[in-house]
Amino acid sequence: MLATILKGDLAVQTTLAIIDTFYKIRHLSRNMKELSAVQDETKQKSLMQKSGEIIAEILDDDLKLQIPRQL
Repeated sequence: MLATILKGDLAVQTTLAIIDTFYKIRHLSRNMKELSAVQDETKQKSLMQKSGEIIAEILDDDLKLQIPRQL
């Protein structure tokens, strides 16, 4: 990905962040699919809680990876 074109620590960190985010989105997608099929209210609440945690992780990671602009 990015690290194969650009060399440096920032390119590697960015590539890893992209891969991690895609993994979390995939996990969230599976949770949402399962949530739509589950009838048990307790299981639905658990899946909703987990989905919220995944979304919070994605957003939190995005805030941590603020890249300073280089002039």
